[in-house]
Amino acid sequence: MAGDQSLKNTHMAIVLGIGLGVVVLIIASLLLTIFINRRDRRTFLQSSKNADERLRSLDAVSPTRTLEEWWTITKGSLGLSEAVDGHFVCAVCLDEVSRTEQIRELQCRHVFHRECLETWYLGDHFNCPLCHHEYYVPKNTRRLDYVWMV
Repeated sequence: MAGDQSLKNTHMAIVLGIGLGVVVLIIASLLLTIFINRRDRRTFLQSSKNADERLRSLDAVSPTRTLEEWWTITKGSLGLSEAVDGHFVCAVCLDEVSRTEQIRELQCRHVFHRECLETWYLGDHFNCPLCHHEYYVPKNTRRLDYVWMV
């Protein structure tokens, strides 16, 4: 019986040691992941351009113009009739866009107030607020695409 009890204690110690080792490994992995993500985020924010430079890069993919200018060009290219009204609502602020306001058009043909899209873009959003189509791919961001081999 004494040998049986000693064997049970040994087995219990082994199970507890393995369990504790797994828990420590999981906690260490989580801490390492948090550390790496914070370091990469900090590096990205420090190396990011100032707002004026970033807005110039937005101008390359989405130039500013008035809604009236955009509507006359777009209505003809889409083959829309004169009966179609040019009533537009900005999906960011949900306010109506008047004909004289400055707008930005994305590649997906969605239109937003200039200020609304600039605020969206400067918040590190590189996709359309409405359909999520990617309109700008920053050149200096590091993507954490790891290939896992089993």
